[in-house]
Amino acid sequence: MNSLQVCCGEFIRIILFVLNFIFWAAGGVILGVGIYVKVSLNDLKNVEVSHDTLNTSALFLITLGCVVFLVGLLGCCGSLTQNRCMLLLYFTLVTLIFLAEIGLAIAVYANKDQVTESLEDQFKTCMEQYANSTESVCVDTINSLQSVLQCCGEDNATDWKAINSTLYATSPPPSCCKDQGNCNYENAYKEGCFTTINDFVNSNSKYIGFGVLGVAVIELLGMSLACYLRTYIMKREDYEPYTV
Repeated sequence: MNSLQVCCGEFIRIILFVLNFIFWAAGGVILGVGIYVKVSLNDLKNVEVSHDTLNTSALFLITLGCVVFLVGLLGCCGSLTQNRCMLLLYFTLVTLIFLAEIGLAIAVYANKDQVTESLEDQFKTCMEQYANSTESVCVDTINSLQSVLQCCGEDNATDWKAINSTLYATSPPPSCCKDQGNCNYENAYKEGCFTTINDFVNSNSKYIGFGVLGVAVIELLGMSLACYLRTYIMKREDYEPYTV
């Protein structure tokens, strides 16, 4: 093995370590934020997001943080110790995550109309359950959406009249207004929640696309570097004894 190959191998090892150290640190931060939100739910009463939404977000952050933390740790340890088993496990995990993301993207794109209709139907169902107070999760979710996104109903505030013309004859739910103590159809938010979300996605689609593409490129880079480094270690072992 010549000096150029050794130099390239060591350079790749450093790049892989730095890349995964960033992921490891980011995973730790995400995990820490998730745990903080989870244990501090009772102290976050002034936040406009509901208790159930905060709890769900905390669990999502904890799960995401654990995955990123584990993958980053494997990449760091594998590149630092030049352990082939760790590099192979790291490569396998990143590949599985990458393939799962591709499969999910294809499924959503191929069924985007059905997905949109399903979300609309679920939102309408949630509005009906909100009006009847039969499902606390729907009440918390809709209150959070309308307060945070500053929207009202599905398409506009009058959707609440169609849901229950008696209960919401003169005013929509308080979360439809900035001044929740004095809420009526005159000062209610004009945009519907589904319309607001749809407009946000459409207006920021290129940024969302760039973000997804960036994640995919980083994952491909990580897989390529791990594969190259493992091959370099195996070739080097032909010239010197392997040590763990």
